[in-house]
Amino acid sequence: MSSLPAFCRDHPWRLRAAALGLAAAVVGLVQAFAPQLLHTVEEVSGDAAWRLAASDVSERRVVIIDIDEASLDRHGAWPWPRPTLAALSQRLQDAGVAVQAIDVVLDATRPGDEELQESWRRSPAVLGQIFSLDPNTTPQVGHIVGPVGPVGAAPGKAGSPDSERGTCPPFAPLSRGYIGNAGTLVSTASVAGHLTPSVHADGVVRELPALICHDGRAYPSLALATLWRAAQPDGAPVPPPDWTWRAGTGLLEPAYLLTSPSLPGIKVPVDGAGNLRVPFRTARMALTSVSAHKVLAGQAPPAILAGTVALVGATAFGIGDVVATPLAAVAAGVEVHAQLLSGLLDHRVPYTPRHAAIGQGLAMLLIAGGLWLVAVRQRGAPAKRLPIAGAALAALCCAAAYWALTEADQWWPWAGPALYAVLAATALATAEHALARAQRERLSAHLGAYLPAPVAKRLMASEPSGQLQVQRRPVSVLVADIRNFSAFAQHRPPEETAALLHAFYCVAVDVVEQHGGVVEHIAGDSVLAVWNAYADCPGHAHQTLLAAKALLHETRSLLARRPDPADGHLVQPLALGIGMESGLAVVGSFGPARRRSHAALGEPVSVASRLQQMTQDLSMPLLIGPQMAHQLPQQSTEPLGEFLLEGLDSPYTLYGAADSADLVPPEDLWVTRPTDAGDLADDPWPNRQSMTRRLASLVAAPVAGATQHTTQTPRDA
Repeated sequence: MSSLPAFCRDHPWRLRAAALGLAAAVVGLVQAFAPQLLHTVEEVSGDAAWRLAASDVSERRVVIIDIDEASLDRHGAWPWPRPTLAALSQRLQDAGVAVQAIDVVLDATRPGDEELQESWRRSPAVLGQIFSLDPNTTPQVGHIVGPVGPVGAAPGKAGSPDSERGTCPPFAPLSRGYIGNAGTLVSTASVAGHLTPSVHADGVVRELPALICHDGRAYPSLALATLWRAAQPDGAPVPPPDWTWRAGTGLLEPAYLLTSPSLPGIKVPVDGAGNLRVPFRTARMALTSVSAHKVLAGQAPPAILAGTVALVGATAFGIGDVVATPLAAVAAGVEVHAQLLSGLLDHRVPYTPRHAAIGQGLAMLLIAGGLWLVAVRQRGAPAKRLPIAGAALAALCCAAAYWALTEADQWWPWAGPALYAVLAATALATAEHALARAQRERLSAHLGAYLPAPVAKRLMASEPSGQLQVQRRPVSVLVADIRNFSAFAQHRPPEETAALLHAFYCVAVDVVEQHGGVVEHIAGDSVLAVWNAYADCPGHAHQTLLAAKALLHETRSLLARRPDPADGHLVQPLALGIGMESGLAVVGSFGPARRRSHAALGEPVSVASRLQQMTQDLSMPLLIGPQMAHQLPQQSTEPLGEFLLEGLDSPYTLYGAADSADLVPPEDLWVTRPTDAGDLADDPWPNRQSMTRRLASLVAAPVAGATQHTTQTPRDA
């Protein structure tokens, strides 16, 4: 029987629930001890999503003023002289740009700083500065400016009480050092934004800190500072940036939201780590870029620059402002800020909902429910469907995350549910395979109980067929039947009758199998067994005879039932009659595929069946056919004469066992009552002397006068 525990085999839902729970536990362990693995898969797939969804429509609102190789060839190596940079700023102001964002840091004092500072003061300019988030890297170069106003938290929200944070929001990462512009280039009124990227483990820049906390003050990113500066009126004194923050409250809101009174309607989503996820929605070739030397030469079309955000950055290889982005392994850092500015202008900055973990849990529940329905569906093979369903659900998770990112501006962690779909499908498929195997083993056991074991194994290993499937083999056949059973069943309770049959069948099957035979058919109170039908059985005739004798001995006490005198009926005692014969027979299956029957057919079967019927007429416990007798030692049988069997047109020489007297039950097992000589035919087991007289009279009768079973009945003799 199957090694699967009965509580699982009989209650499949327990095994299925255990499989789903095991998959969930594995996913939980991965998320607890190897979260970076799932995170990397999600980020790499997100990069692919950006590449697939990147728009080819030109971005005209943000223009990159490119300090490229051609500009370096024309104006010399970087850093350029301050008057050159001042001239570039003036050209941009004359072209009517809305704001200039400087994606470079000039930390050293140089001649002409006053001229450049004055140029930046006259134009709406946002300077760049860099913070170090590495505790082991603590530079302090230049000056940093442009912190958020004194109150960085929205009304009702308190900043961190930690003295190191001051009024910084709790999500802002702490700075350990900085590289700012030279003091001769900045003033207290200067607006600046940090250029510090958030580099992932694979070296790709996908996020930027929204605010960085340094000495208890919060400093915005270049994109936030530029967006805020573009909203300030021209010519008016520039106040500190007024960004405020609040925690998200809705189910689909981000962890934090940044807002500004200067930018009504703008809500910038920030994740729990304080990062802005950069939306790479614009293809690199669609970003508008103008070479710096063309701007300096007055060759840039005014229509391209007027009213735009001008990002002054470097793409020249020698300057070293190179990063990896989802769109390219090698890209200029200014592209990251251009993409983020474009997303801010569109109000489309992707974010992770604050309750993403709940969403993951719901997704896993839905996946579990879907796989459960696939598993319990009756049609088909669940073990084959489940892996396909798991892969499909994992792909659906990925597709849903792609849609949420590109269309709904939401970054959902999907690798956990996808992994769960694969693991749960695999675990369920394994469970279903185990259940199916247990069911097959149980079915095989049942088939082996109702059919010969070799036949059951062949049926389990083959498809249903409506063809004739038989083979011809020399076999030995034994047919055993309980005499007087119908009368016994008529006067006894059905439970007692069933118990007797059950015990008889158990004894018969054990005896036959112990002697190398196979019980071919059980019907009523009769058993048919065959030897050498499905596997070679040397000496099968002798084994059949031994089985018959053993069966007679084993069933003596079982069949010696005494009727209860209280019921008023006197039933003849039960006895066992056995007929045996050898010869060629066909063994196999017959009938249409939807309803088959298995049987052994041929002369030995017919003869053995009729010999069993004659055992009562001849008062013999067993009779042996001529072909089996010829295969047995001569001393083990004794001839009884020729007889015409019912339904057959040729006489057969019948044989009995040489030790038939030992096979007759003792007299004390039978119900005793007064008898006379005329009642011999009613006594199933007379003594040896009376049996010999009857056999002598039967053998002396001529065969030609035989009718039905015998030539003469015992009473005629």
